[in-house]
Amino acid sequence: MLCIARRDFERICAQALAEYPHECCGLLVEKVPGGVVTAHACTNVQQQRHEEDPKHYPRDAGTAYLIDAGDQLRIAEVAEKAGDRVSGCYHSHIDCAAYFSAEDERRTWIFNSREAGDDPDDPDAMYLVLSVCGEEVCLQRKVQGYKCFAWDGNRYAEMGVEIV
Repeated sequence: MLCIARRDFERICAQALAEYPHECCGLLVEKVPGGVVTAHACTNVQQQRHEEDPKHYPRDAGTAYLIDAGDQLRIAEVAEKAGDRVSGCYHSHIDCAAYFSAEDERRTWIFNSREAGDDPDDPDAMYLVLSVCGEEVCLQRKVQGYKCFAWDGNRYAEMGVEIV
């Protein structure tokens, strides 16, 4: 189960609303394994990559996210020095449901090939996905749902979220 501090969850929601119609993203850091998770906002560089190289980055930031490598490294280093660990990430889906997409799953196998019996690169990682709809769909911009997913040894399955 993902256990996240209310203030961090509210910051994620605010970030998702502010960055709409682009997907927001960030990292989740655990104080100790099984502890309360804090959220660390990151820059989504997907739009920049798409504009620079649409052949290799065919999706824009409205349908994909790519966490800035500098943000990722900085957050991981601070977490490690504090004895914490990066335990996953979060991102928003725009004008659709909160689900673990095929693209989300593909990104979990960056270093390993996806073959029968293989685990993702970090089988302990949690992925929080928020559904954000805009004015054209919902009359006002809002977070309309969220779900968290984790590897169950076979596939990515929904897991519980506790906001404390």
